[in-house]
Amino acid sequence: MNEYYKIAKSHYMEASMQMLEHFKKNVIELHHIGSTSIKKLNSSNGIDVLVILKTVTEVSELKDILIAEGYEVAREFNRFFEEESVFHGKFGDCDVNFIFMSDRDKKSEILLCKELLLENDEYLQNFQELKQLHNDSIIDKDEYQHRKTEFFASLLKEAKDLNIV
Repeated sequence: MNEYYKIAKSHYMEASMQMLEHFKKNVIELHHIGSTSIKKLNSSNGIDVLVILKTVTEVSELKDILIAEGYEVAREFNRFFEEESVFHGKFGDCDVNFIFMSDRDKKSEILLCKELLLENDEYLQNFQELKQLHNDSIIDKDEYQHRKTEFFASLLKEAKDLNIV
């Protein structure tokens, strides 16, 4: 098993419990997403936690509390999440990104992409190869984000064509 996966899972649980302690009235769901949420994926990046809120306005209401708790606003995270609020913090030696959203359709797309990677070794291999290009500095961050966005868009299109959505 990927050693970092075990560490990330532990820190995901710790970070999620802390988030729930502070915002249990506002948070509907928490999901471990991103590369560290997939056991077979070789990743040592930060942990991404999708936080589903009751309403959009709650993010602005929570911002001051999050900053007071030591989180920073992540200014350049990922273009896919440019409409969401992302806060960055540390748990142990892991970076944790909390992505706050209330858009249920977008949440469903994110979770479907994760499920497709978990269930399809070819998709997983293609994504691992893309990540490796970035890790080996063959492509820069902007190109990686662009290709990653295209990759997941193609997964969603294929799922829609197969009526998986």
